[in-house]
Amino acid sequence: HTSTMLTNKVLFVVLIALSNEVLQSRAFLLAPVIPTSLRALQNRRSPSLELRMFEPAKQAALRQATEKDPVAQIPSTLGKDLLAPTALSTLPLFEMDFESAAEIPAFVDPASSPTTMLLNLQTEAESLAKNRLLGHQLKKHTLERSSMGDAISSLLASKLANSELPENDLFDLFSTTFIKNPQIVSDLVQDLLWMKEVDPATSSFLHPFLNFKGFHAVQVQRVSHALWRSADAADKMLALLLQSRSSELFGVDAHPGAVLKHGVMLDHATGIVIGETARIGHHCYILHGVTLGATGKSGDFDRHPKIGNRVKIGAGAMVLGNIQVDDDAVVGASAVVTVPIGSGETVVGINRVLGSKEKAGAAAEGQDLDIWMFNI
Repeated sequence: HTSTMLTNKVLFVVLIALSNEVLQSRAFLLAPVIPTSLRALQNRRSPSLELRMFEPAKQAALRQATEKDPVAQIPSTLGKDLLAPTALSTLPLFEMDFESAAEIPAFVDPASSPTTMLLNLQTEAESLAKNRLLGHQLKKHTLERSSMGDAISSLLASKLANSELPENDLFDLFSTTFIKNPQIVSDLVQDLLWMKEVDPATSSFLHPFLNFKGFHAVQVQRVSHALWRSADAADKMLALLLQSRSSELFGVDAHPGAVLKHGVMLDHATGIVIGETARIGHHCYILHGVTLGATGKSGDFDRHPKIGNRVKIGAGAMVLGNIQVDDDAVVGASAVVTVPIGSGETVVGINRVLGSKEKAGAAAEGQDLDIWMFNI
């Protein structure tokens, strides 16, 4: 019965919680595939990306955990056969961050796979490729690419290349990093889906992919972050070089030590600064001129803000110091924030948190709470 259902359905993302702590922050994903049988499922490898297998010790821990707890979050249509040791040892797995099981539906949608996103880009590009000015870049970065990783590698390499940074070498650097860190490609797909959802100016996937410098800066930062975590001194220097070059080109100075989750939009992007120990949660919307910086007073290494999930930060805002801005908070345009902000709160001016009466008053006056226009 399970095999029959697997034959007719797309294999969805599976959340496996090794502990309560893992359930809060990290999950293991099975690569999305369309199997014709369980054997085909076990032997299949993604055509768009060579996914990294977990080391045997982690696979053993996974199997041991699933034997103790079948994990309630696993869709029933997948069946318990998927958790058998044989399946776990042969399916390509990679890591991905989740806030909770509630996030799974966004990744279950086949539209969120890198292969599907590349097909979307190619479909949109085909109708425009005959244009003399557009044709070359459309063919180079989308139509002639066989994977999403190669497509973004080609685009970023062409933008960052100069006389001292050969394009072919940059392409190899990006492509290799994406293969070693496949979650970056999954993250960028979520970035594009998020932009399409929240930005009225985004009417296609191709437009932000080719033209949004905030999108480009985020992908370069994630690559530099992967290099920054390396123990090799040359990789760390490469990470800093990418930071510098990205800042020159895109106007976004994001340290490679910062952590950016999936579904991040830097709208307009010019003048954004993201410090070394800053963290940005998933599905955040950040406008131009934002600084996630330090106060300059603390001698501690961990000195930058921690931005939660689904946070909106208005243009010109400064969030300073090792403080938490919790989930669903709104930081008003030009605000200066040096104190922790709670979940769902709105802060404007200098550390002024709006109360429920002030929010209601703003709404009554016709002010849109999502564009941060408050009487301060």
